[in-house]
Amino acid sequence: MTLDELNALLPDFPKSMGVTLTGGAPDFVEGTMTVLPQHGNRNGVMHGGAIMALADALGGTAAAINLEEGQNTTTLESKTNFLRPIPIGETATARCEALHRGRRTSIWQTTVRREDGKPAAIVIQTQMTLNPAS
Repeated sequence: MTLDELNALLPDFPKSMGVTLTGGAPDFVEGTMTVLPQHGNRNGVMHGGAIMALADALGGTAAAINLEEGQNTTTLESKTNFLRPIPIGETATARCEALHRGRRTSIWQTTVRREDGKPAAIVIQTQMTLNPAS
């Protein structure tokens, strides 16, 4: 899958936040997002919701890569551990890796990193596969 095809799978919401996918295969997806002032919280760092949105965009795309024709996916559960802040102006990088890929669910772990390479958050999410109506 080319980067253009991969980024075409990205919904409009993460695109509007500046999420760009930089790599992907059936077992991983990578991406970046520059942290702008509108992505910040009152402490001047990346808002936790923005971190979660970045991770969810990668997890959903990773799940979508593994779907069969006509199937869709949706997030069932997401858990985030926040480890350290990402300052406004930095570019966050993220890598989402498969922990489980089954017929009905898949589980993905995304590590979001700061520019210094230190992990800022770890997100584990469960994606459900939706089959077309019969």
